[in-house]
Amino acid sequence: MTGSKSYFEALYQHTKKKVYDHITAKCFALADIDDIFQNTYVEVWKALSKRSDPVPDEEAFVMLIANRQLAKYYSAVRRLRERFAGSFAGSDEDHGDIPDSFSVEDHIVDRAAVEEIRSLLAEKPLLTQKVFFLRYRRDLTIPEVAGLLGIGESAVRMHLYKTLSEIKRRLGKEK
Repeated sequence: MTGSKSYFEALYQHTKKKVYDHITAKCFALADIDDIFQNTYVEVWKALSKRSDPVPDEEAFVMLIANRQLAKYYSAVRRLRERFAGSFAGSDEDHGDIPDSFSVEDHIVDRAAVEEIRSLLAEKPLLTQKVFFLRYRRDLTIPEVAGLLGIGESAVRMHLYKTLSEIKRRLGKEK
């Protein structure tokens, strides 16, 4: 029963948003989010296929697996960095990928502007990148972003407004 495809699909639909947002909040680089998310549900499938009884708290079950995947993923990354420290010189902070597109303002649509924004965001601290990712890519509200990242709403607004002002200045939209 718990190993059936329909049970897994229902569990996935019920938990995917919360799990994805949790992984986003806890990850060290935006580029890692999708890998950790995918690995989480592979492990959920494996665990369900071994069970015959229903999972009592499905959300807690999936979140536990997600946390294990986060720990496993970053443990492996740390070991690789320690082993090949010379290869990673100068890359202490991995900014990951910035979302391909988001709408800062309706009139910013050309590719050059998007590339300029992506470049600017890549220079920002990881927290600012996460704020933008959650707000514009995941379309979360400011209170939701604040809750996921464990910071105040005013801090979220500060990251957004300060960086949006810088984007506008760089693109010549504000003096």
